[in-house]
Amino acid sequence: MTRNPLETYEGLLSSNLTDEIQSYIVKVISRYSDADFADEEFSTHLGRFVEIVCRLISHLNRRKEPTLTDLMQAMDVLDHFASTTRWWNMARSSPGIILRPATRDPREFIRSIPSVRLGSETISRIKGASDRLSSFLDEHEIASSSTREHLQRCMMSTWTLLSAFCCKSQGRNVSSESDFETAYDILRILLFHTPSVDFAALSAIRIIATSSRLPQIADVNFSPGFEKKLESSTAARLETTHGEYLGDAGDTVPRASRAILTNSIRLLAQIEAANLGIDRIEESDYDTVTMGALSLLERVRIDPEVFLDENAVVGLFRRLRPAEEGIGEGLALLTRKLESLIVDSTGNRNFLLQHARVVPRMVALLLLVSSGTKSPEDDGLRDIDLKRGLILLEKLISD
Repeated sequence: MTRNPLETYEGLLSSNLTDEIQSYIVKVISRYSDADFADEEFSTHLGRFVEIVCRLISHLNRRKEPTLTDLMQAMDVLDHFASTTRWWNMARSSPGIILRPATRDPREFIRSIPSVRLGSETISRIKGASDRLSSFLDEHEIASSSTREHLQRCMMSTWTLLSAFCCKSQGRNVSSESDFETAYDILRILLFHTPSVDFAALSAIRIIATSSRLPQIADVNFSPGFEKKLESSTAARLETTHGEYLGDAGDTVPRASRAILTNSIRLLAQIEAANLGIDRIEESDYDTVTMGALSLLERVRIDPEVFLDENAVVGLFRRLRPAEEGIGEGLALLTRKLESLIVDSTGNRNFLLQHARVVPRMVALLLLVSSGTKSPEDDGLRDIDLKRGLILLEKLISD
């Protein structure tokens, strides 16, 4: 995906930040120090970073005014850069955001940034890039001069922060020219190449892990009678009969999640039971709960009949074959991030031990909706499919 720079800048400049959104930005960044950084207050740079990403997300979603959802996604982008490493390996040929688990506390990392000193080469390169951007915007007479100048300042602050983030992440306190080059490339990738679904997926995984419904869903138990009925169901038979097609998926499908159909039904049944206020599903509840559980799939435009149709199951399994490199690794990182966020959210290190099957079931349902919402003609699973599936999984769990 490549977006036209002129159209993108026009979209950024035409986006109207409401007073509500601006006040939220101020509220969020006010927790950080007002120490001087790069000739301005540190919080000013943070606010501009959040603003430009918020404007971008709004533009990609064809909105004239950013919403609170856009702002939350922008904050999740900031959190991603502050809490993980190796994000600087993004490339235009592979512009997706890799959902890595956090390796540090993002707030503490952000608070440490004012200790970074921008090297003279970094400062010079930021000024040069800013001057070129100014000339480009002036040449095309996009918006008013004051609006163009504001965008220019936002871009400078974003280059400044990303340069400092890159420097600090690699254990240095004085930035180099290469830090700016990384920052420049990363911002260009975000502006002109990264799909909008990536920004939404960053928020989706956080919302899933921090949902107040998740512990309630995980606490739902199945009676032996329910399990026996499920294991003798048509879905279980089709899963066993055509499981060979999952062998073609390689490491895309984790071993613990390979019972994709029955594990998906289990999680959907837990969601439905939580909706009904039931904490244990008995054998006598099987028909009612499973019917309601499968109907949940209609919310994400999947026909529940997929669990009964042999050809549909074969097609679903075949579409899980990786269509690009790194799908298995990406799913593994996504899973680790989900687990880490769940532990942080619940404040219970034993949560995943007490509910050992909840994440494998979530991964199974993620794969089901990722494959089930692809076109039947699509050749296999891609990173963007997993991101879309994550967004749909959040919808199933949160609604």
